[in-house]
Amino acid sequence: MMPFQTIKFLRKRTKHIKRFNTYEQVLFFQELGELLQSGYSISQSLDILASAHIKWQSWLSSVIEQLRQGQPLHSILKQDVNNQILLQLKLADQHGNLSETLVAIGKSLANLQQQQNKVKQVMRYPLILLGILGAMLIDLKYFLYPILNQWQDNPLTNHRAYYLYFYLFAGSIIFSLGIVSIMWIRKNARQKLLLLAKIPVFGTIIRTIVTYQVTQQLAILLASGLTIPEILDEISQEKLVDGRTTFMIANHARQSLQKGYTIESYILEQPYLNKSLAGYFSRGHEPKVLAKYLSYYAKTQFQLLMQQTDRLIGVIQPLFFGVIGIAIVSLYVSMLLPMYKSIGGLYQ
Repeated sequence: MMPFQTIKFLRKRTKHIKRFNTYEQVLFFQELGELLQSGYSISQSLDILASAHIKWQSWLSSVIEQLRQGQPLHSILKQDVNNQILLQLKLADQHGNLSETLVAIGKSLANLQQQQNKVKQVMRYPLILLGILGAMLIDLKYFLYPILNQWQDNPLTNHRAYYLYFYLFAGSIIFSLGIVSIMWIRKNARQKLLLLAKIPVFGTIIRTIVTYQVTQQLAILLASGLTIPEILDEISQEKLVDGRTTFMIANHARQSLQKGYTIESYILEQPYLNKSLAGYFSRGHEPKVLAKYLSYYAKTQFQLLMQQTDRLIGVIQPLFFGVIGIAIVSLYVSMLLPMYKSIGGLYQ
């Protein structure tokens, strides 16, 4: 069992992070960046935010106090935002473009929230429809079939084979999913990404998502004056990133460049990146100029992602409605045939 102090700390940390959700982070970073761009100091900007957002007052007072003690902003926010944002803040603070970075982070988080909502929208339809189908199967088994069995002389025999086939089918699906899950868990983050990128239809969306996120991160970091090798070195430090995916991608790219790959040739070989990204690295632009080009490219990739998601939803909806329609017809046939058979037996 964990000590009481540890449990108390985890609860306090979870409660604090939940209060400062993605929507509030978008507001915080965008408004703070805009205030800094307007000429206010960071302390003045935080005071204005505390007046505008009552629920942040206590937290912002603590942030201001820590800033006055000489702590950097990225160190103060380490319990409130993810480590990728902390890395961006750290580099921006070191290179003097904090206000632009804060605005860019806010826009990036807003796009990320919209992207997550789209993904949830894609998954919502099949889950709801499959839930309806499952509820119908349960109702059929536990409510309708017992009533039909009362009308028949040999109730157990009539549906025994049906139940056997159903359980064998369900068991085989569960067993297959279990095997796939075990194989999936054993793969590292980059291997999982490689597999996802090869899935028909969904792989295209995965590539656009990864390309957008990579491009957006590079645009923000390049605007800080760093070169691509320096960015990869920073991100490859495992302690500075969340999870394993970002670290694995950056570390693999860094190792490939050290072996003599060019950036464009590396991008062209990665199935989880759109090939059009490689063209931006073959022109020899300075980091800050390249950052502007990549920022524009990230916007186009985000728009493409929204279009691809809408098209996928347009395909999934009629497909699953068709599956549900066939299932309903099949259920009605399985109900009506025994009823007709039983009613016909009454007249014999």
